[in-house]
Amino acid sequence: MTRASETFDTDVAAAMAASAFTARGAVDMTDRGFITAARARGPVPDSVEGVDISETTLPASDGHQVTVRVYRPTTPHPNRPAYVLFHGGGWSFGSLETEHPRCVELTRRCGAVGVGVDFRMAPDVPAETILDDCWSAVRWTAAREDVDPTRVVVTGSSAGGALALSMAQIGRDRGDVVPALALALYPNTDDREHPSRIAPAFPVITGAQVAQVVANVRQGRTDDPAYVFPNRTADLAGLCPTFLVVAGNDPLRDEALEYARRLVDADVPVELHLLPGVPHAFDGIAPQGRMTRTAYDLMCAAVDRAVG
Repeated sequence: MTRASETFDTDVAAAMAASAFTARGAVDMTDRGFITAARARGPVPDSVEGVDISETTLPASDGHQVTVRVYRPTTPHPNRPAYVLFHGGGWSFGSLETEHPRCVELTRRCGAVGVGVDFRMAPDVPAETILDDCWSAVRWTAAREDVDPTRVVVTGSSAGGALALSMAQIGRDRGDVVPALALALYPNTDDREHPSRIAPAFPVITGAQVAQVVANVRQGRTDDPAYVFPNRTADLAGLCPTFLVVAGNDPLRDEALEYARRLVDADVPVELHLLPGVPHAFDGIAPQGRMTRTAYDLMCAAVDRAVG
């Protein structure tokens, strides 16, 4: 009998057959050579129809200048919404290019100012520095003249999704910027093992590789750095509304579902979509696939509701 987790969406299966994503199974994600290569980024993209694109910097609390890529709609929404996006890559790699297509889609369809964040990464810096870079970007975005600070969405995928959930927790506890929505695609949420990390062996990333990127963040620490692993936060009450897309064939599946369940138990408004037959990073593998289009339609609708 074929298990549901062994069945793949046809669009994704076709794309995976020739995709470099499927070749990462043997990669050691703590390897410095891999990390350096996977952080490579190109020049600032040209503006596209409906979206003006530029880059600038903003100060973190320690004075470091964080590079951000700003996506401005040529026809802004009258409510002046914005989103702050944190790229995926296990807190260790990835770049502003990683989420570029999703930023264009969000800005074009939702009329929102977008800020993609080139935060410092593990293992170069401790978890607290990563969080500070990201929170500095949230505060900087909320202070922009073309943004309503009550209509700021935090978003990301994979570890970037974890950072979005972390920002929601920080916003609740600090109170100076409270996101209107935390929107995460196939997020990391925990440093502990969950069943989907152990078996079966899903493509794209393995449970062992998830443990490797967690090790990059932990850097041998035995304590639990506050906020960085969202499922480690004991009290989830009072968080902003949360939107989660979970991939059915992903080692991160069960921890994301656990976080969703905990949010429901804490009376936090949650919209959860579990997409069957797709692996981690499915939208990067099959950007025009039906499941990607479904996820992006749901994503844009959620943003529209949150900022409307």
